[in-house]
Amino acid sequence: MRLICALVVLSAAMVSMSPTGAAERAERNQAASEAVEPFRVIGNIYYVGGQYGSYLITTPEGHILHDTGTADMHALIVSNVEKLGFNVRDIRIMISSHAHWDHIEGHAAMKRVTGAQVVALGGDAVALQSGQDNSAIGARDWEPVTVDRVVEDGDTVTLGGTTLRALWTGGHTQGATMWMTTVQEGGQTFDVAFRGGEIPNDGAPLVDNPRHPTVVEDTQRTLRRLKELEPPDLFLHNHARETYSELDPDLPVNPNCASCLDAEGWMAMVASAEARFQSMLTEQ
Repeated sequence: MRLICALVVLSAAMVSMSPTGAAERAERNQAASEAVEPFRVIGNIYYVGGQYGSYLITTPEGHILHDTGTADMHALIVSNVEKLGFNVRDIRIMISSHAHWDHIEGHAAMKRVTGAQVVALGGDAVALQSGQDNSAIGARDWEPVTVDRVVEDGDTVTLGGTTLRALWTGGHTQGATMWMTTVQEGGQTFDVAFRGGEIPNDGAPLVDNPRHPTVVEDTQRTLRRLKELEPPDLFLHNHARETYSELDPDLPVNPNCASCLDAEGWMAMVASAEARFQSMLTEQ
């Protein structure tokens, strides 16, 4: 039986810009940089992040880093990569789930250390280079970083025999991207997807939003795509702090990947996201 692992969709509420919000942001930054022991998830995929997810995809010709988290996470990611026996300077490509500060704020610092090529899709490439959040929520900005390659929906990134395909899942941000690949484990091939983002943040204006005018249409398209998508075997989340159900013992995945669910979890994730978005629309 084809086994599927998915993660619960819980959108992170963005922090306000008030003094209280600033204190809360500082607290979140500290929590994000708290040590999380790195581990191999499956195949050539390793978890190297903190409370915000970051994954290292290793190859014989260098490595790919998925998300860099907050700026405060930089030292943690470097340390985790080295703990696993890899050299951070061997990172050749950086990709991202979506252009929100808690997932890409560390891009500029990591690019300075590694010289890695930054790859992003559409509107997220614009946001990365401007250093400004152009999503519907319009939250905290970050240090701009040069995007070396702008990809489109369906484009691929290949390094050392590993290929990742970009699936546009706009709505959470303009260029949110589910990156998909295959890995080998125990003589079997598994389809793996890295979560991009599905629906806008709580509190984001959905009608006549000047930053993301097509946020409603983009989100609706993304939800349709997810419902039609052949579910991957593994669906990896970009937040480590959420609570999930137990990992199916038949999945060849490191038990530290407590964010894994079965096939029913995938369907529940999509249904929950769609219901939540409809509620957001009704409220506005």
